[in-house]
Amino acid sequence: MDRCRFANKRVCLTYILSFLVLSAFFYVLMTGSSRNTQDIIRLRDEIEDISHMMTQQQEDCKDSQIHYGPSCSFGSGASESKLSGSGKCDNRDLNAYVDALVKRKLGHLMDDVYNLKKTVMNSDCASRAGPSGAAGDSGSEAKVRINYASEELGARVLSVVATPIGSTNIIKKLLGLEFNANPPINMLRPSLAPGACFGFKGSRATLTLQLAKSIRVEAIAMSHVAKEMTPRLCSNSAPKDFDVYGLREDCQKRELLGHWKYDNDAKKRTQSYNVKAKFSFRKLVFVFNSNHGANATCVYRVEVFGKLN
Repeated sequence: MDRCRFANKRVCLTYILSFLVLSAFFYVLMTGSSRNTQDIIRLRDEIEDISHMMTQQQEDCKDSQIHYGPSCSFGSGASESKLSGSGKCDNRDLNAYVDALVKRKLGHLMDDVYNLKKTVMNSDCASRAGPSGAAGDSGSEAKVRINYASEELGARVLSVVATPIGSTNIIKKLLGLEFNANPPINMLRPSLAPGACFGFKGSRATLTLQLAKSIRVEAIAMSHVAKEMTPRLCSNSAPKDFDVYGLREDCQKRELLGHWKYDNDAKKRTQSYNVKAKFSFRKLVFVFNSNHGANATCVYRVEVFGKLN
């Protein structure tokens, strides 16, 4: 009898554990499916924008060729090749860029499409600017800075101390899905699509980042989506007062890099803050202390610029 009872208990325990494992597995599948659906919707919108811009640029290029066609035929061959080789009216480089983006991992697909959209928006037909305009653009080209807080370069989130917006339970904690709807990694991605942020309840949170390289920090930038892009036409969820600390590799003591305030200015969605760091840091700690009045806070994008050792 004792053996039978023990066997029955063992069978029941096996059934319960199997049920819990299967429940967790199906929960992860359903969560991933919902997120993929949202990504597909965003991808469709981005592709439509890109298609519209490319069509508009092709029409502009045709108009410029009709307008400058006779002058180009009687002009020098060098100027003609320069115009065709500038890459602004030729779509071959753009098609190669698209093929390279599609071959990347699915997790970075939305960020790649966003970068492609920025490339299409920045590219323009040579007829718009003209020779003088092109020379002026090359002379006024801004200095390129590397964002060492980019996920594509290898930056990642080490730890988060915050209250999730949605409900949580033991299974979510065990699987690390507390911030599944608005994960902290969104801060390290270039997308500014509505909702693609690190979201947490209230206005206080502490987050530790590991940069792509150990650098001497020179500037930190923070971006937030415009209120026109939100369903409620409100951007009060933007962070307000925040501190940034650096963690040196030889010790765990935090060194204050600065205490700043995000002004939530409608005309300046990206704001930069200068840093005078005496040492190089690989890990940074962001401490968010307040927001602009909402019940929850959304941090869309954080960028860190500096010099290598």
